[in-house]
Amino acid sequence: MHQRMPTPTPVSRRAFTLTELLVAIGIIVLLVGLLLPALGKALQRAKVTQTQSTMQEFSKACDSFMQEFGYYPGVVPEDFYNATAAPPISGTENAMLHLMGGAVRQDDPMYASLTPAAGWTIYTFGTAPNTFEVKINPQEIGKGPRVNGKQYPPIYTPKPAEIGAVVGQVGESAIAALPDLKDAWGQPIIFLRSMRASGPMVGVPSATVLPQFTRKGALPYLQSTALGEASLNQSLESILQVATITATVDSDSSLGLSAFDRTLGQIIRNPGLGAKTIPCTTGTARGRYFLLSAGPDAIYFSRKDGPGSAAVPVTNIVTGTYGDPKVVVEYDDLLVFGGG
Repeated sequence: MHQRMPTPTPVSRRAFTLTELLVAIGIIVLLVGLLLPALGKALQRAKVTQTQSTMQEFSKACDSFMQEFGYYPGVVPEDFYNATAAPPISGTENAMLHLMGGAVRQDDPMYASLTPAAGWTIYTFGTAPNTFEVKINPQEIGKGPRVNGKQYPPIYTPKPAEIGAVVGQVGESAIAALPDLKDAWGQPIIFLRSMRASGPMVGVPSATVLPQFTRKGALPYLQSTALGEASLNQSLESILQVATITATVDSDSSLGLSAFDRTLGQIIRNPGLGAKTIPCTTGTARGRYFLLSAGPDAIYFSRKDGPGSAAVPVTNIVTGTYGDPKVVVEYDDLLVFGGG
């Protein structure tokens, strides 16, 4: 006789109580709150690393150009470029046209044969009667430069994310789609090269002042009121465009150097050489060229960054309380120097 097995009794499943659900949700919210800032910091660190890599690769290309041709890239010679009231290209674009192609100088044998019908446009630099012409064709960028009448392969080939026309620049609407070198935040990277190896570090060229660097190549970015993807007003926020220096009597002031020039000199100088508050005539530049990214805040040396804040902005890092080149490391901007 077969015995019937007892039917298993269903196991009752106890549902979560409202209190338990609220506790679980609270734990999840707490974890998200802890993880999101860490994720944001990791993302910013990755962007810093990416931008530093972009700047280093561009620097290597500049050094390769120097080794090949004996000078740093810039299709328009610096003396003509800086004598132009409002250059139609930035200092960075001037260098990129030499590294990647897209421009031909007036002293090239094929210059006369390049016509507007083929996409070439003449741009004149300098002040009459001392002028210098180049023809630029955005469609030729990336095909390699022509130097001394010879065609070369590209010396610099950026990744797609590192190059593109940045909106909001001052004085560049005449050139369509001329690419800029971009950082990981979508802002243009400033490139300035020296005109000479001696003289005041920064200034405006004149009969009495022959500076090594000028701000001219950075002005299309610094004077912008809505630059790049961030669309921020550099002309009101950057201490390179809005600077105040207390009255001083020193070798910088005797040359009539502007607050802007002295601020740039303070940024690019070797912090261990020269008087702390006299950057341009006593300091020494850290290289023959430099690259500058505005960093995470998308403002080139923001008056609210470094020792400054939204409540108490700082525009003077040359004299007074913050007059010391070592203050530069407090900013989130990224700098790369090159050349001897």
